[in-house]
Amino acid sequence: MTLKLYDLALADPDVRISPPCWLAKFALLHKGLDFETVPLRFTDKEHYPDKDHGKLPILTDSDEIICDSANIIAHLDRKFSDKPFATTAAERAAADFYQAWLSANLYPGLVGMMFVRVHATAHEDDKAYFRKTREERIGKTLEEFAATPGLKVQIEAALQTLSAPLVRHKFLGGIEPNISDYTVMSPFMWQRCVTSETLYETPQAVAAWQERMLDLFDGYGRKAKRAA
Repeated sequence: MTLKLYDLALADPDVRISPPCWLAKFALLHKGLDFETVPLRFTDKEHYPDKDHGKLPILTDSDEIICDSANIIAHLDRKFSDKPFATTAAERAAADFYQAWLSANLYPGLVGMMFVRVHATAHEDDKAYFRKTREERIGKTLEEFAATPGLKVQIEAALQTLSAPLVRHKFLGGIEPNISDYTVMSPFMWQRCVTSETLYETPQAVAAWQERMLDLFDGYGRKAKRAA
């Protein structure tokens, strides 16, 4: 069995930034699986295993092609059921909540800060594509988006909410990490791999949890190459 994860890279092919790709990698690591990552850039779409899908991550498992992190997680949980990502309906419901919380509370501010930084560190052949597609999505330039008032305040408010369970629990999953932890850590890996700047104040409980997440799986996240 050969597992290959097609993973989004910057100008340096060893710098991998995509939150959905990080979620897929955490899922594979949680299952204890050996896998190979294949770096592809934004404009390498002719090399994507599913050219019609056109987005990463994509996992190939022997002759199967699985697109999208949610489908990859479902596939891994069906095929390798001895290490579930969530063991109860309550844990699965919590994971759904954290995904909604990310979309509504963390991503809007973080994306505003990150798009211009991703553009700066992208491969020269990717920059025009990245700018065009993102500016069409947000309806303004990357620079105007980065200058949106209140991004820092919005992120810090979101992190205060996140700190509440982490004051009392080692992980969002409780004693051990589960899919909620991997889901929430993935955008922080995006930030960490793109920039070493301090963009906002992080509550101590959240910072300590991030350190624990970086240490998981023999420090896989901590060892990940960074652009800065």
